[in-house]
Parts: sequence; C-alpha cells; structure tokens
Amino acid sequence: MATNGHEELPPKLRAAVLLAMGRLPEEIGPEIGVSGRTVRRWRERPEMRADIRRVRVRLLDGAVRAAGGRSQDRRGPGAASVREAS
Repeated sequence: MATNGHEELPPKLRAAVLLAMGRLPEEIGPEIGVSGRTVRRWRERPEMRADIRRVRVRLLDGAVRAAGGRSQDRRGPGAASVREAS
C-alpha cells in the first residue's frame, strides 16, 4: 500500500494536517487511532489551531508556487488576479 508520509507524524500533528486539508474529525479519528470527538476537542485548543493555520499557509504557498505565481505579492492578496481579470 502506498503511503503519503503522514503516517510517521505524531497523531496530533497528523490530525492538524488532515484538518487543514479539509477532512472531518469523524474521518480522521479512526485513521489515527482516536475518536472523532477527541479530534474535535484537539481542534479547539489554541496550539492545534495554530498548527492548522501553519499547515494551511504551507499548503497555499505550495499551491501558489506550483501554479507559477509568487507566494507574496507586495501589492497585497488578490492584486494580481484583479489585474488579470480586467
């Protein structure tokens, strides 16, 4: 079976990655060996929320780079897309 590299992460960090990717706590819990309720409780903790935000930023930066854009536009978010749309 192919792995995606998340299996080596500690359960809480793995949950943060999967939550940042939009997965539901009820899906994540059994995958990492805890209940969905536990994942929901973890999600409410400030340190988990910070981990989720960091993962989302990395995912977005990676997507921007993959699309050939720059990760930080000095004109602010959305400036390039507004210019291109006009």
